[in-house]
Amino acid sequence: MGIAQSLGFTGTLFLGAGGIGLAIGILILLVSPAGQRPISYARAAAEYHLGSNEYHNRRTRPEPETPVVQDVVSVRQDGLDIGTVEAELEADADGR
Repeated sequence: MGIAQSLGFTGTLFLGAGGIGLAIGILILLVSPAGQRPISYARAAAEYHLGSNEYHNRRTRPEPETPVVQDVVSVRQDGLDIGTVEAELEADADGR
């Protein structure tokens, strides 16, 4: 404040700036939702109104799944023949 007065600014300027700051502070207290801190609400509101309104979705694709072949049991109803076909698991891409 002393530096600003030495540069020629008057006390009226500080009184006006203080009044504007007080008015903004009271407005934030009245507008902020219950249960939320007024300073975090003010920061989020300023970021919302002054920030960019462009949003880009990053497309993500799932990794391709390798099919797993399991043992298959087949039953024929006529003669009640039960046949079992055993299949081996395919090796993973890394050789395990």
